[in-house]
Amino acid sequence: MRTSATVHPIDFSQLSGHDFERLVFAFLCRRWPWSQIDWFGQLGDDGGRDIWGLRENDWGREDLVVVACANWQRLTATKAVNDIDKIVERPHGVPNHLIVMSGGRVSAELKTKVSEHAKSVGIHRAEIWSGPEFEEQLRFHAESVLRRFFNGEALPDEPDALRSFVADTMSSDEEGLRLLARLFDRPAFFTHFHSESSLPAFRRAITDTIEALNTGIYRSRDGTVIGRVPSKNDFSDANVRRALDEIVRRLNSLRVMFDDGLRTRRIRPCGCGNDDCPTFTMDHAVARELDEARADLLDLARGIIPSLSVVPDFR
Repeated sequence: MRTSATVHPIDFSQLSGHDFERLVFAFLCRRWPWSQIDWFGQLGDDGGRDIWGLRENDWGREDLVVVACANWQRLTATKAVNDIDKIVERPHGVPNHLIVMSGGRVSAELKTKVSEHAKSVGIHRAEIWSGPEFEEQLRFHAESVLRRFFNGEALPDEPDALRSFVADTMSSDEEGLRLLARLFDRPAFFTHFHSESSLPAFRRAITDTIEALNTGIYRSRDGTVIGRVPSKNDFSDANVRRALDEIVRRLNSLRVMFDDGLRTRRIRPCGCGNDDCPTFTMDHAVARELDEARADLLDLARGIIPSLSVVPDFR
């Protein structure tokens, strides 16, 4: 007879504020790649800023992200507004992106109030996550971390140790594939080639993705190691490994196609000497070839990574 397990909702109110922040920090380390992320809540007077970090946005520029933790069953507008006002007064400046994390339910009206206040003080993007929303994200993106945490394995106290804990936590194939989705969620894969802003950045993104799939080392556009993902050889499913091998092969072909375009002058930098100069010209045929190759590559990646929602601008 088949039995099924019951998944009970997480009662975040049973956690101390310190443990809630540790769990949020571990989740953030797993959810996104960061060039820098720090946890200030453990220092005591954090001025409403529990966690802050730097990560690339969709345009390849670094965003300052601040996460304010509020671990009680009912977040109030007064508390959230006061925390936001303290955040923007801090010496690091006004963040580009704010996430307010609550352990309980949050009404739509409260979300609107907090978002509007954040925008009024210059924060362009603000999100308010309720406890159920945070739990959903945890179960989808960090199931192995969540399982170890609630099975009694204490998370470390220090940010560096927490980052190592998350990186070393073994994932299922399904969770590992969700981590790989981030490799393709960058402009080099979905922007029409005529709209590329930097030829070297395009090649760097392709090379970094090949390295990440082969070794698990994930770099930012400036070459800094910003995280780790499972390599193609870490997956137990032979079909997944074969599909990832094919993706690496196609990435290499894409890089060769790009290099050949430069060599034959079908892709021509402006000649100013600035590596990141957005001005260049190209033959329409090579742009079409690069776009079609990337679209086919994304189709292959979506076939094994269900969470990959990247859609090319050029299709």
